[in-house]
Amino acid sequence: MKKFLALMYATTLVLAVACGRGKETASHEDEGEDDQDVQKTASAPATAGGGAAAPAAAAATVADAATITGLVKLDGAPPKMPAIQMSADPYCLSQHPNGTGAQDEEVVTGPAGELANVIVYVENAPNTPPPTTPALLEQKGCRYMPHVQVVEVGQPLQIRNDDATLHNVHAMPEVNSQFNEGQPVQGMVSTKKFDKVEMKPFRVKCDVHGWMKSFMAVLPHQYHSVSQMNGTFSIGNLPPGTYKLIAWHEKYGQQEQTVTVGAKESKPVTFTFKG
Repeated sequence: MKKFLALMYATTLVLAVACGRGKETASHEDEGEDDQDVQKTASAPATAGGGAAAPAAAAATVADAATITGLVKLDGAPPKMPAIQMSADPYCLSQHPNGTGAQDEEVVTGPAGELANVIVYVENAPNTPPPTTPALLEQKGCRYMPHVQVVEVGQPLQIRNDDATLHNVHAMPEVNSQFNEGQPVQGMVSTKKFDKVEMKPFRVKCDVHGWMKSFMAVLPHQYHSVSQMNGTFSIGNLPPGTYKLIAWHEKYGQQEQTVTVGAKESKPVTFTFKG
């Protein structure tokens, strides 16, 4: 009888330990599945709709992408640009010995009438995610560089004072919020963003140095360019379709053309402004 009771006790003890171990193992397996779910959720950024966000690079790849290449010309003799008088600020004057690089940039042309600083963009292109790389507006030699540019909605814009003198950045958009900010120290950088489309370029000026000016447009996509010193521009990675192409110049105004591009087509376009 004693042997029987001892055998029953041992059997019960073994079963209890085995059950306990089984329960503990199952518990760890459940926790492991939960951890994996958390890791998966954390590694997939969520969108406002609750799904995984599409990679930003996806918008940069267009199947059968087309390209618009072009030339901007001035028909007529370009006006002579006056020298900017910078004597009001000795530092600014010192940055341009003998007036070098101190001409007004309202009209900049090449030797054959090629017209620079023309913003060219597609008006009805599909929206694309903004680049994370900041656009840059420099104050250098008491000039704004570049003279004209396009930034995209939501793209960071860095405004940097490279001069050892006070500048005051006064942006004058009509749709976005204006800002008016002093930069008294060389090397100062301010970062701004525009949250609304502003296709009509607006002026950026310096309230300290009245000759300083720059023009900027804000677009919801990447399909834009600025004509170079040789008058050329290029807009690539464009989905095939029919588009309205806009060319804007600060003195000569705006022109537009309707352009149809097919799959993998490169279409040349010329804009001619009357001088």
